[in-house]
Amino acid sequence: MPLRRFGELASLAAGLPGFLRTAITVGGAAASVRQRVDRRETLFLEAADSLIYGSERSPVRRLLLHAGCEAGDLRKAVTLDGIEMTLARLRREGVYFSSEELRGREPVRRGSFVMDTEMGDFDGTTSRGGIRGATSGSTGPAIPVRYTWPFLAEEAENELLLLDSHGVAHAALALWMPGPPGIAGLHNLLLHARAGRPPERWFSPTRCEPGAPFTIRMIDGGVQAASRLLPGFGPSPEWAPYERPDAVIRWLTGVQGPAVLKAFASSVTRIASIALESTVSLEGKIAFAGGEPLSSRARAVIASAGLKVYPRYVATETGLIAGGCPSNGDAMHLYSDRLAVIATNGGEVSELAFTSLSPHSPRVLFNAELGDQGRLSENECGCALGRAGLSRFVSDVSSPEKVGAAGVKLWMKDFEALVVEAVIDLGGDADAFQIWLDESDAATSRIRIALLPDSPLDAGTLLVRVREALPRLPAGALASLQWRDTGALTVIRANPRLSAGQKMLRVVRRAVDDES
Repeated sequence: MPLRRFGELASLAAGLPGFLRTAITVGGAAASVRQRVDRRETLFLEAADSLIYGSERSPVRRLLLHAGCEAGDLRKAVTLDGIEMTLARLRREGVYFSSEELRGREPVRRGSFVMDTEMGDFDGTTSRGGIRGATSGSTGPAIPVRYTWPFLAEEAENELLLLDSHGVAHAALALWMPGPPGIAGLHNLLLHARAGRPPERWFSPTRCEPGAPFTIRMIDGGVQAASRLLPGFGPSPEWAPYERPDAVIRWLTGVQGPAVLKAFASSVTRIASIALESTVSLEGKIAFAGGEPLSSRARAVIASAGLKVYPRYVATETGLIAGGCPSNGDAMHLYSDRLAVIATNGGEVSELAFTSLSPHSPRVLFNAELGDQGRLSENECGCALGRAGLSRFVSDVSSPEKVGAAGVKLWMKDFEALVVEAVIDLGGDADAFQIWLDESDAATSRIRIALLPDSPLDAGTLLVRVREALPRLPAGALASLQWRDTGALTVIRANPRLSAGQKMLRVVRRAVDDES
């Protein structure tokens, strides 16, 4: 086991008892969030002074200075115009980072100015301890993002207010999220443990197999040990496969009164579908769903089962971004006490750019594009989140630069390159396939590699090769497990889909019928 992994586990073990010892209350969370909202300009400028202008290696500093924006200039602009207007002006002047630049995949080019970056250049807080925000899960390199204890404490306050806004801050809670190598389950577990109300159950659609890499088995063992030794930590994950969520449904229906489930959107839709088939009512239960957009069809299925569902928005680089409002339809309250978000163009639905405000942020983001788009708005709201000053909203969120199914997303360029490599290794032509994405419904979101009819490749062999290669990508180990267990990734043989100009497309983003 690498020494770095031992260090991570030691850091987790050392900081966890203290993190759990100081539980937060709804009133305390509301006061903290309100204070951050009232001081957001000051917090942003203090973080900029220390993490950007105070760091010689910061690519954000170099880009700001190239644009003629010294620390004093930034302070003056924010004081006069506010954070969002200042960020919008600076973006027009070239101060931003595309998703490819942020990942170090492309150099930053602004006219004659060229700058190479690496993901580690954007590392945020220097605080020690906490959990790693993402991992490839086995042999691939981990994304250098770490959620420290102070950062998780801030997120826990946002999450507690989200539950309070829906009147379920004290309701029974369960997770249906992956255990190791996934981070989603542990991330959410810690947020609720901080509030002194850890989940009653942690169902996982994946499980740590005996043959899993040693590092994964060690992390899984660490989680199980913490569950046994620290009563406030919460349960360890128990296997509940996607195709058989009976245990999750039994828990929901067995709770007297309100019950809350946090899961991926496809998982929530799956539960509702099984409940309908079994004529089981989920009336009075609430689900918070993330990972994928909630389509109108998915919402209809979920509502038919009596289950209320609200969206959540989370990204690896930022942690929690937004949570569904109880009274504003599909809109989600942006956690603008910790983040600033602007639209990059004038359209109603625009690509979004993110800037971190908290000194505890895992990455120093400044007009950073994460590959997501959505609709921004502002509105007063009387729910707990609105009363705390979170009046900015985001809705209609999607990720055109990513490929996702069963709650797991990968970068499209990475996935496409992996498939090309597998096709060539097996003796096929690099242009002998398309990637078909059916994203019309979270319950049945699918990724299909469509081989052209004359390709000599065997579909089954290619599928195995792609699944074996997925763990090389960030979040790829989790994708391999989730997509295998749910059948979300398949290889078929089909005629290609052409553009309106009769061009061969590499990626087809639309609902497609089965062809073989």
